[in-house]
Amino acid sequence: MKIDLMMLGPCGIYCGSCDIHVAGRDADVETQTRIANWIVEHCNRECSPEQIKCGGCWGAMKDHWSPDCKILKCAKARNIKLCSSCGEYESCTTLHGFYDGGDYESAKRTLERIREVGLAQWVGEMEEELAV
Repeated sequence: MKIDLMMLGPCGIYCGSCDIHVAGRDADVETQTRIANWIVEHCNRECSPEQIKCGGCWGAMKDHWSPDCKILKCAKARNIKLCSSCGEYESCTTLHGFYDGGDYESAKRTLERIREVGLAQWVGEMEEELAV
């Protein structure tokens, strides 16, 4: 599988494998319903299966799951694609608050790995891993 960098969010989430993106892209009503029901139950907000869709962080904002995302807005304002390339990465309370607020350990590990080996090597590693 080829990694699409337009599907790599600034926070490190790979949108191409995000359940919301995949369910919406594939019109998987069963998964959309399951996710919507989970959101209603755990997030105390209304959500319908039709709302479970996202074009990825760098797609059209009208198709974005969270068009008010503070991390994405910040990245766009700073003209960066990944938070890991920001000079304030280590001390960013918005990004690290996001990581602490949910199950985003894999996103954090993605950015840490990109900082360690560079984007090109990370892409190669991911494509090799996904090919298995």
